Parts: sequence; structure tokens; C-alpha cells
Amino acid sequence: MTRPSVLVLDDEDQIAKLVDTALSEDGCDVCTVGKISDFREKQAEQDFDIYIIDLGLPDGNGLSLIQELSRNPACGVIILSGREADTDRIVGLEIGADDYITKPFKLRELVARVHAVLRRTQKQPIAQQEVARDMNSTTGTTSAIQFDDYRLDLGARLLFAPDGGEIELTTAEFNLLAALLNRRGQVLSRDQLMNAVKGRDWESYDRAIDSLVSRLRQKIPAPRDRSHYIRTVHGVGYAFSLSAKDSTRNHES
Repeated sequence: MTRPSVLVLDDEDQIAKLVDTALSEDGCDVCTVGKISDFREKQAEQDFDIYIIDLGLPDGNGLSLIQELSRNPACGVIILSGREADTDRIVGLEIGADDYITKPFKLRELVARVHAVLRRTQKQPIAQQEVARDMNSTTGTTSAIQFDDYRLDLGARLLFAPDGGEIELTTAEFNLLAALLNRRGQVLSRDQLMNAVKGRDWESYDRAIDSLVSRLRQKIPAPRDRSHYIRTVHGVGYAFSLSAKDSTRNHES
């Protein structure tokens, strides 16, 4: 069986060595670097199964790396940081991290979380598989969902405004909107939405879903005859509210 590969980016040598030792003893192939430039060199040499990234680095911020890595669902990303504020955790999870561990931490906990992320990346949860199936079950090469004068291009992963301009979405925002639109009119729980967004259990940080919904509401304002496209169902979750002229799915060859 192939040993899981892990790339650790942390400028604190002592912590990097402890992580290296713990994961190596657990059966992982571990590589450690202290700068983003070194990280990119190693990443260019090979793909890793897990990336463990500190946020505060001497040559940049780890958040930009995490956002890049989140585009590849086959790898897992764990943030290792001394920042304990909930806002930092939520931002990290929103942009694509699978987990967030604060320093100081217990090595056994880190190893356990690495195992959990490996399980998630090796097998997508059912909710995420269903969303992917819905997004790809088209007769043409490109599928788009139209709601009012907005258009979500699932193939290109782009959202277009009524005037034809592109509305910039993060990976998490796009996945959330696609999940809601694919089941428009249905109420989706936070657990379903969390799985659709990243395929993981965000535990107590389900406020990240609320934050994503809030941002989407700002980016896609609804017509004056209603308050929001995304309707809150208190105690349950969210639903995409159908407009007067029903949303339609377009297929393009």
C-alpha cells in the first residue's frame, strides 16, 4: 500500500520537526519547508496527498496557497496556525481548507485529523457525489443553470450577471450556489451544504455556511418583489427560492 505523502509548510523549525517525526512514525512520507518559495518547488516536483500549512510565513500569507490547492479535490489541506479567532478559522475553511488546528496542539490529535482528511479525500461523501452527478448529468459538453437573468456555467465554473459581466465567486461560494440551484425549491440542511461545499464535517464552525450565504446574497441581489434568492428555513437550513419565471437548466453542445 502506498504511503500517504505530506508536505508541511511552517517556518518554526521545532514544530516542523515534531510534525515530521509524528507523521513519519505513523507511516507517512513527510517533507518540510519553511518558505512559500520552497513549498512551490516541492509541489512542482510531485503531488502530495496532504498539505499542512501555517498562515504566518516570512515570504507571504498561506491563505493564497490554500485557495489554489482547494481547486484539487484529490488533496487535503490542513491549516496549522497560532491564530485562535473564529474569524480566522472560518475564513480558512471558506477558502478551501479541510481542517484548522491551532497551536499549541497535541501530536496525536494532528495525526488523527490527518487520517480523517485522508478518508475524506479518498472517498467523496454521498451529498457531494450527488451534487457532482447533477452538475455533470448533461447531454452536451456544458451545462448552465439560468435563474432570472443570472447564468451559472457549471462547466466553466463561472457566474454571469444580467448585464453579461462575470461575478467573481470563491470555490466555496460556487459549490454552495450550485448545490442550492441543483435542488432549487428544496430545503437543504447545513450538513448537506457543508458536504457539498467541501465534503467534510465542519463541526461547530457551521457558521461558515451562514457567512457564505450572506456573501452570495450580496453578490446576487434578488428582484425588488422579494428579499433574497436564498431563503432561510429556521432550524433547518436554506433553500433557493424559485422566481416568478421558473429557473431553467440549459444544455449547450
